[in-house]
Amino acid sequence: TITVVMLFTSYLLVFDPGVGAADAATFRQVKLGGALAAVFCLVLLVVLFFLAGHPGTLERLTLGLGRVLPPRLSEGAGRLVRTFAQGLAIVRQPARLLAAIALSLPLWLAIALGIWLVTRAFHIEMPFTGSFLIVALLVVGVAVPTPGAVGGFHYFYRLGVTAFFAASSDRAVGAALVLHAVSFVPVAIAGLVLLAHEGLSLSRLGALARTSDAEGAA
Repeated sequence: TITVVMLFTSYLLVFDPGVGAADAATFRQVKLGGALAAVFCLVLLVVLFFLAGHPGTLERLTLGLGRVLPPRLSEGAGRLVRTFAQGLAIVRQPARLLAAIALSLPLWLAIALGIWLVTRAFHIEMPFTGSFLIVALLVVGVAVPTPGAVGGFHYFYRLGVTAFFAASSDRAVGAALVLHAVSFVPVAIAGLVLLAHEGLSLSRLGALARTSDAEGAA
């Protein structure tokens, strides 16, 4: 999230965002959303830093969940809180935290490059830095709870390239479909190949998941 907000903010503040914008009102809303996201990330880092140094607060939270939730749910929530607390250790290690952010930067730049290449393949005029804006919108789109991000991904991509880069709706929809396929299909195929290499199948994974749930309930 921090890396995406950094790229998005750099687009707003450093690069020229107004040349191809066809909808100034929507762009103002996006700028407001970006500013709020930046503030949220800053506050979240402060909160996580505090929680990492005060494990007792998390322990009290776990106990509080046990009083208000059914036993099975409170047990699962307690495991989640404890795992979360263990993961917070990196927050109090600035060098490792910065290394994690630095390593995520080339990953997101590669994602932005894929978005830009597909967009240009559909003859939509967008600079490479414009993909930083589309990345931020797509992060919102894939957060929509639909199978495989279908719908939300396409809507926010179409919104971005039509509102800010003057693309036609038909061309934007076509590019969104291809970009979604390019983003998800190769990963899904690679995952199936790796599953087969490990001697696993989808039915076997389902059986493992049911076994794990049964053990957790016990």
